[in-house]
Amino acid sequence: MSKVSIIIPTLNRAQLLRFALKSAVEQDYQDLEIVVCDDFSDDNTSEVVESLDDKRIIYIRTDERLNMPDTFEFALSKANGEYITFLTDTCYLLPKCISKAMEELKKFNSHLVMWKNCIYIGKDWFEIQRKNTLYLSKFTNKSDFLNSKEYLKRFYNNIREPIIPKSINSLCHRSIIEKAITKQGRFFLYPIPDHTSAATLLANTENFVFIDQPLFVAGLTSFNIGASQSFNLGKSAQDFLKGFEGKKMEEIAFLGIYTTASLIIKGLENVRRFYPDCPEINMKNALLEIVDSLSKLKVYGAQGIENYWKIFDDYVERYHKNLKTEIFLKKIKSFLKWKGVKIIRSNRFFHNFESIIRGMKILRGEKYGFNNIEEAAKVVDAFNKQK
Repeated sequence: MSKVSIIIPTLNRAQLLRFALKSAVEQDYQDLEIVVCDDFSDDNTSEVVESLDDKRIIYIRTDERLNMPDTFEFALSKANGEYITFLTDTCYLLPKCISKAMEELKKFNSHLVMWKNCIYIGKDWFEIQRKNTLYLSKFTNKSDFLNSKEYLKRFYNNIREPIIPKSINSLCHRSIIEKAITKQGRFFLYPIPDHTSAATLLANTENFVFIDQPLFVAGLTSFNIGASQSFNLGKSAQDFLKGFEGKKMEEIAFLGIYTTASLIIKGLENVRRFYPDCPEINMKNALLEIVDSLSKLKVYGAQGIENYWKIFDDYVERYHKNLKTEIFLKKIKSFLKWKGVKIIRSNRFFHNFESIIRGMKILRGEKYGFNNIEEAAKVVDAFNKQK
């Protein structure tokens, strides 16, 4: 049996870490090591780790606060497994996640596998009607063998491509990581490790397995960095930037515009520098995604984005005049879209309407009997067994 490393980076989220760590410990695949990388926390993270009292857990702590990709890289350097996956402290693995992934790797004779996820929105979420809900998209329980270069091309064409093997939703053989480090000097490139790792994994493999089954619950809470970057540029988003002190915003995000879209674009640019045959970013689609991100921030009341709009408009005027009309229309459409989304999500009676529009089940904890991510994961597991 091959050893698998589950790596959990964490920073001042002890109350969430206990769920993520428990999900790792309770995997039915036994040959595990669980590396908890504490990024200089000042809460009771170490006590949470000690409370589980499992010999498979390796606790390490950085000597100072690092930025996110550097934390991931440091944690990776401490892992000994033949296969490696990452688990963020806001998320939860279903009990059969690792064993199912290993089974599919063997079945398809592959070194890289990814799985589907669902989303649990915690009780501390800012939209009242979405608190303690589970978003479960359609799935087939089947696995497909996909061409890595085709999906790399899709990713560079559409930065929101859903089927990409990130470090947090995949399991990969150590040889892929070592191959990437030889080319790049490190595995996790700036600025966001989940998206840069996806491009890196695709660039260094011929194929991968996609398990169309939710084996992982992604948690959205007030502590979630990605959510903060998407909705309000609040405390979590600002804390993310603290790790990059001394760097200009242009080094972290495309055009220095702080949105999720701009961070992804910058990351894809960074990966592309190491691979001559890597596709170019579809700049038209990328710019439209920035419009959507900025429109969302505007609708949800984020402060200080006016300057980002100016930077964006100046860039378009200088380099992409031919897209001005399309971008203008996109601004209108995105603003109206997010206005509508906000209205729908502000009234719980529109709950079923959102479910129909998005083509997924939206389950409320009060009806299905869950009050945290661990209990929500049990509901997902039950749905998996019904398929």
